[in-house]
Amino acid sequence: MTISSSVVAEKDETGRIFYTTVGHSADISTKKTARTTDIKVPPQTQFFNAKSFHALGHSISAIFLPAGYPNSVTPDYLRYQMYNDVQEFCSSLSGLLASRGALEGFGVGDASASATQALILTVLRDVCSRFTTIIGAYYFGTSLYPETKTFRFLADVVNDTSIVLDTISPYFTSISLSTTSPYIPSGSTLQIVALCMSGALRSLCGLVAGGSKAALTDHFASPVNSKGDVGELNAKSASRSTVVALTGVLLGTLIVPYITTRTSTYTALFFLVFGHLLANYLAVRSVVLRSFNRQRSSLLWSTFRNPKAGVDGRSVVLTPRDVSNREIILDISSRIRDAVSNRVIGHCSLGVSVQYAMTRCNTSHVLKMLQYFHEEPYVLFVAEPRSWGQRGPCILVSFKERYGSLDQLRAWLHALEIAAMWSARHVRPSPSPSEIEDMVLSTHETFRKEFSSFMGCMKEAGWNIEEGAMMMGSPGSVIMSPETKKDA
Repeated sequence: MTISSSVVAEKDETGRIFYTTVGHSADISTKKTARTTDIKVPPQTQFFNAKSFHALGHSISAIFLPAGYPNSVTPDYLRYQMYNDVQEFCSSLSGLLASRGALEGFGVGDASASATQALILTVLRDVCSRFTTIIGAYYFGTSLYPETKTFRFLADVVNDTSIVLDTISPYFTSISLSTTSPYIPSGSTLQIVALCMSGALRSLCGLVAGGSKAALTDHFASPVNSKGDVGELNAKSASRSTVVALTGVLLGTLIVPYITTRTSTYTALFFLVFGHLLANYLAVRSVVLRSFNRQRSSLLWSTFRNPKAGVDGRSVVLTPRDVSNREIILDISSRIRDAVSNRVIGHCSLGVSVQYAMTRCNTSHVLKMLQYFHEEPYVLFVAEPRSWGQRGPCILVSFKERYGSLDQLRAWLHALEIAAMWSARHVRPSPSPSEIEDMVLSTHETFRKEFSSFMGCMKEAGWNIEEGAMMMGSPGSVIMSPETKKDA
């Protein structure tokens, strides 16, 4: 039988369904009339009907949002981008004030300044920036992924510090501290120091922000049921940033000429920096990460192990959204916190060497821990708190060869279990070595029984148990093959 016509149903990248008629058929066209026929409107209102606005919105969405939105990105993508655009707008406005201050610091408007002096100052500032990039990449390069939210927010704090230094640098020339202390820079020297520090901080901001943004982009491109395009997300983000920055610059050129006094400059700078930091904080707070780090895993394990939190004594499994609402953006990653009271109950350092553990623990404890954790991919040591007023134990973890991300998670959760038992028992400040060893052994047995069930519940709750990074950077050394000798 020959087919004279057909109606093909298609779905575009945004999920919109439309029909295409191939050939001619009265029956098929009648069936699909309600879906394919447009509503006729008078010619004078053709440009103001709902279809025109829908087409305009579809075009804007295609330009600034990734293909397949919202199915190709995570649900928190749009909210983060909205706050991110607001903070970029505030940053572009405050950047104009900073640029004007930096130009005045280079000598623009000063009859006694020369082009050579400005060139030397520019070179000096560039040298500080490049050295900061090299040093910062060494110290922070492998630390950005585990604490993405923290470093994303800190990057803009550093950037705002640079903006403030640039803006107020012209006023440093009137400061003179040489009468009170000849070793403190004053006047033009203080201005040069401020400009060099500003360049170094801006370079550090670019390094930290670039790494944390890459981790966030990878998160946005990894929804639960599909996979997005990281390259397209970066391209669309750059497109939006260009429009927002251009709008801020054009608006700033109309406003900045009226901000001439010191009071108006400080007032405008305060509101812009405050708006920038607030928008950035809300943007980071809106991100819902599904991978493990120290803080998120602590919240999950503490809640899972707390029988009082559940109904009828059952374990409570938090979703990524629940954990995101309880995360602390600015926190020290080595701290171990109780999920219920949110107080610090201990400290843990991952990836330390056995040589360093020997400086914090006695020899007998190190030998017993090496022997007890002989079959584990990590070795755990419990040391006394070093600083005054430090709560809970100080736990040191050394890893063995061929350890993985799951082994880091196991070591961190084991340390968390020890700190929880230490806190629950109200052990005196200096427990005996036998008490510490019993605590390590008992928590290890409990941890081994509960870990498999914990990971299964986390997977059902939507967590990505295959990805996680507990340790910031790589360990200084790993244990190869410890040799133990027994006394005769």
